[in-house]
Amino acid sequence: MTQEKIVVVGGGPVGTLAALYAARRGYQVELYELRDGPVATSSITSTIALIPVTLSERGFRAIEGARVPGLTRDILDHSMPVHSRMCIFITQRTTIGKCLMLALRKEPNVKVFFGHKLVACDLNAKTAAFECIARPRSQDITNLGLAEGMTADNPHAEGASSKRTTGFDFIIGADGAHSLLRQQIMRQSNMDYQQSYTDALWCDFYMPPDSDGHHRLDPAYLHLWPHKECVFIVSPDVNGSSRGGMVAPVAEFRRLIQHPEELETFFSHRYPGVVPNLMSVEAVKEQFLHREHLSLVSIRCGQFGFGDSCVLLGDSSHTMVPFYAMGMNTGLEDVRIFFEEFIDPAHRGASYNTFCPASVNQAYTEYRRPDVQAMTDIAAEHFDELKTGVPSKSSIPRKFFEWNLQKHAPALDFIPFYSRVVFGHERFLVVKRKDRYQKVLFNVFLSSLCLVGLLAMTVYAID
Repeated sequence: MTQEKIVVVGGGPVGTLAALYAARRGYQVELYELRDGPVATSSITSTIALIPVTLSERGFRAIEGARVPGLTRDILDHSMPVHSRMCIFITQRTTIGKCLMLALRKEPNVKVFFGHKLVACDLNAKTAAFECIARPRSQDITNLGLAEGMTADNPHAEGASSKRTTGFDFIIGADGAHSLLRQQIMRQSNMDYQQSYTDALWCDFYMPPDSDGHHRLDPAYLHLWPHKECVFIVSPDVNGSSRGGMVAPVAEFRRLIQHPEELETFFSHRYPGVVPNLMSVEAVKEQFLHREHLSLVSIRCGQFGFGDSCVLLGDSSHTMVPFYAMGMNTGLEDVRIFFEEFIDPAHRGASYNTFCPASVNQAYTEYRRPDVQAMTDIAAEHFDELKTGVPSKSSIPRKFFEWNLQKHAPALDFIPFYSRVVFGHERFLVVKRKDRYQKVLFNVFLSSLCLVGLLAMTVYAID
């Protein structure tokens, strides 16, 4: 076991998995999380968006890469397979966070600090300062059996506001779209950064199970109500309930906030059947007015690291809109690629005196940046497809063509775009290139089919 210390900022699934990867490789690990528990409070009345997340093949491979016996099974036990989508698994983000945190707390070389906010980081001196935010101890800590881990090393256990400064050999930022560590990097380097907003907002809705405790809609499917610039997405949850996401232009949200009495008409016209089959009018009004209205932002960073000091993983380095359900999976894949394809090879047969040499850090950025930016574009483009492509008649023949070629002629490697993204492990850049090629082939096939039909009709007319 090495004495090198790895500090992780952010205790969500990506940060916890990164800490787990480092701990399992024998490094001393300290994880700092702003919230007062490993997960956000999840309840029906919560104002926080709680749409179930999908775990794809990429996410599972990353979790299995931590090499923790039983970890994947623990997550699967609290998940629900959706077979109509070639068997992805739906679960709550909180479930993944809890399972990963429990696995992390079993590692003897790990310390976890909840309620700590990064306030300063000197990337050259390799020191970080955290402010302890005094709050009552989260019930999640007690429920997870983490209370005994809140030792004197963690001022939060005493409920006192204070600051803690710690040195590190390497620091990993996994603190989300509004990353505080990313801000520190931008102050200390010439880092390109781009942030763009979609002209739409997202509101989360909870739909209870029916009187028998079952889903009101077939849980084998993702249900969509596309309407011009609006879309309503319903995903099944593991307990018989469902979660819906309403997406509409910002101006539409503002109008409905000012005139909530128009919500019934709005839903009836754009999302017929949602009211009253899934929710009452009163429930729609209550949830719309009290839930968060979330901005849909895409973030691109020019670099993911700083010398041999730090790296950004997950949403801190790339944030995408949620329409392909790949944000968390891409972040988990970041962890696997960073450790398995860059850190491990760098230490295999080499005697580095640092956890991540600057050249390795730069190589990771150059390798991973094109892929995550491609996935960010894919997610944004998928919003347009949900609004117009799904109900389009032209999309049906292509999907039929792709699925049948994949099924009956797998040697042709003609795989649907969705399958490549969700169930494969190819680089996202390669996935986009192959999809463009397949579109050309399909258009040639369709044109040829039309030409043959036209010629047949001409010959028939001459005869």
